[in-house]
Amino acid sequence: MAKIKIRDIEGDADELKNLFKDLGCDLNSYISTTPIKTKIPTYWLFILGAAFFILTCIIWCDLFNPAWTKVSILSLFLFLGLISFIVHHNHDKWAITAIPLVTGLCLILVCLNVYTPQELAKRLENKTIDKIDGK
Repeated sequence: MAKIKIRDIEGDADELKNLFKDLGCDLNSYISTTPIKTKIPTYWLFILGAAFFILTCIIWCDLFNPAWTKVSILSLFLFLGLISFIVHHNHDKWAITAIPLVTGLCLILVCLNVYTPQELAKRLENKTIDKIDGK
């Protein structure tokens, strides 16, 4: 069997595996790497995103009675939280996580008639211009 060399340790694959197992050491920590974490499949983002958008449209068109509207608003926040979790889990970057979070909050504000789409677009435009100008 071929010899494997990891830093200053050399031996067969089984010997190295048993050595790390017996010593209670993790190979990833020994060679200073992070273990590969499993990613949540992307199709969940598409399913949750589509459900979020459809539910947002239903609430905005006021198709539910008041009791179901309350339940669906809670569902919107749950979907938004799940979408943000999946994006953050898969990419592990806050800047990427903020994009669906802010977009989802904007959609929720529009569907709850807090802002009209035109008002929201104008507010976002003003905030962007303020950031660019350094205010």
